[in-house]
Amino acid sequence: MSEKCFYCTEEIVEKQLHYVSFFSENTERDEALCDECYQEWLHGLKG
Repeated sequence: MSEKCFYCTEEIVEKQLHYVSFFSENTERDEALCDECYQEWLHGLKG
């Protein structure tokens, strides 16, 4: 079973799968990101 990226909705190769936690309205959810979207997400954290 393959995962789809939360942002770009592309299928993710297993070695390129990253899970990140998002907090919204006092709830936490884990979403899968591909390598490219994960790198952009990390860059966004740095500011």
